[in-house]
Amino acid sequence: MRHTLYALLIICVFAASTTGCKNNSEDKKTDPSAIKGSSADQVHNDTLKGFMLAGVYFVHGYGGPEAFYDKIKKTINLDNSKAPFLTLLDSAYSKTLIFPFAQSPSEKVDSRNTLSSWFQINNQNDFYLFLNNLKDSGFQSHYELCRKALDENGGAQANVGSIDLAKYHLPKGSELLLQFVKDNYNKFSAAGIKAWNIGLYVYVVTLGYGAEYANAHTGKSLILDQLKEAEKHYSDWKTYFSDFMLGREFSGVAKSENAAYKKTIEGMLTGHYSMYTHLPL
Repeated sequence: MRHTLYALLIICVFAASTTGCKNNSEDKKTDPSAIKGSSADQVHNDTLKGFMLAGVYFVHGYGGPEAFYDKIKKTINLDNSKAPFLTLLDSAYSKTLIFPFAQSPSEKVDSRNTLSSWFQINNQNDFYLFLNNLKDSGFQSHYELCRKALDENGGAQANVGSIDLAKYHLPKGSELLLQFVKDNYNKFSAAGIKAWNIGLYVYVVTLGYGAEYANAHTGKSLILDQLKEAEKHYSDWKTYFSDFMLGREFSGVAKSENAAYKKTIEGMLTGHYSMYTHLPL
């Protein structure tokens, strides 16, 4: 398990901009003020909510919030049902986020290549083993060791250089991780970085579906299990994605892209076309 955890910590897993989600050309935009039913009423769709746990991957993959919202608006404009706005929004998000990597011969190749190169997942057995390891420990386990080491040595005032790494079963080189947790000591929620594990899990499931390692029924079941876990620890999307980003930074993945992903999260959590404002966690 420890070998798997340390391997996870050095794998570059966040390159969503190459997942095949393409920017859409400028299309006719729906005027929010002209849409009947555009109040702050809530949507109830647990399946969609489960996929939204990994929404930053997909929104960023489409080119960011603006391009993604253009995609949503276009989908709504093509719907001639004259349904209330939230019904149209729910439908547009469901079509866009629920299994965004549709099964096809070409997608099977692309998804399997992505899983292999990013996660060292080369077959269905690897796929489920990776998910189980991520669910059982993943990055959260390493964070908890760092947090415990800091808590027992002064918390936010701890002297990282004086901490005995061996005592806390931390590998050599963990000083940087300890320093990161110390620097952000009061930014983590009580859940730590569970959101990072959860979001990554959901994203890998969507790739596994495209790779045909899991069917739709199994994939939804796996994701809904993660939704229950998320709801257990988080009451709102802002806190969830704050922990998600802290987890991403903790993992050290593509540091140069952190600002872009923070901007994506900020944009996708706000605005009239944000399902995150209508479908609370």
